[in-house]
Amino acid sequence: MAEMDQRLTQVDKSLEALIISLEMEKVEYFLRFQNIEEKGEYLHDKMAELLAEIMEVSKQEALTEMDEIFQVHTGYVRRNRLPREVHIRFLKKMTRMEILQKEKGKSMVY
Repeated sequence: MAEMDQRLTQVDKSLEALIISLEMEKVEYFLRFQNIEEKGEYLHDKMAELLAEIMEVSKQEALTEMDEIFQVHTGYVRRNRLPREVHIRFLKKMTRMEILQKEKGKSMVY
């Protein structure tokens, strides 16, 4: 019985490590933006304009690099009554890395 419990514990730990690594891989494709006002505007277009300016490409090219865009309510946002966070998933990790490298140490203002 103790041996069975030990095996189950090992399997559980290995599955937990696998889930963590999969979540970390998933995060490599996402960027998070805060304080983006979206009142009366189409979010895809607004984010494409911001990213096109950073990547120095056209708005259409920036749109093709993005896979999905969605807004997330976090506890911090609710407590401080801020606009929802915008999460963008890119098709390639390199696009995300390019944006992070160009904006390293800067804050984006739109």
